[in-house]
Amino acid sequence: MRRTCTTVMWDMSAKDYPMKLYTAPIGPNPHIARLFFAFKEIEPEIVEVDIMAMENRQDDFLRINPAGQLPCLVTDDGVTIAELSAIAEYLDEIKPDPVLTGLTATERAITRMRMRQCDYLIFAPMVLGYRHGDGRRFFEGRIPLHDGICEPAKAIAQEGLAWLDPLLAGQGYICGDRLTYVDIIFFVTVGFFAKFGQPLEPSLKNIAQLMARLEAHDVIGKTA
Repeated sequence: MRRTCTTVMWDMSAKDYPMKLYTAPIGPNPHIARLFFAFKEIEPEIVEVDIMAMENRQDDFLRINPAGQLPCLVTDDGVTIAELSAIAEYLDEIKPDPVLTGLTATERAITRMRMRQCDYLIFAPMVLGYRHGDGRRFFEGRIPLHDGICEPAKAIAQEGLAWLDPLLAGQGYICGDRLTYVDIIFFVTVGFFAKFGQPLEPSLKNIAQLMARLEAHDVIGKTA
């Protein structure tokens, strides 16, 4: 169920949010950012960066985002906001309805806690397993690559998923019964890497139910 903020009323169209979203047509993180904007019903100016041609590693883009990563958001006053959780929370600040982080201090703290836990227990090792394994050909010449990282990283990610699964019992989403940006990041990230050598274990019933619930969501599933 989509939660709404009752303390602030917003009736603003996309033109009220002048910003640029630097993104790419491929990859999980650009997809996640597009879902954030679809969820918020905000239409930023889209600037596509050709990651196949390594435009994100060239000086013109590095002046915008020194980390050379996509997506990143540039506000109307020229401030660059990178990292998915930072983008989601920024969007909540400028348009809090529908909410992606939480309505109270406690809810926001739980969202950030679960995001951090999913990040280092699941997402980061999944990325390492992919970059140094199934995705190695793409990343050669782009980042340092090392032998012996792929399989241990994948195993760590599976351990993280096994840790999370029982915590989801009896609740609708990762942070309880409210959908947050953590769910969106989880849905796209886990779904993406499942196609590249990191499938969900059949025993993870609660995670499977979460993925099915998000697949059926009127924004997340339709934009997948």
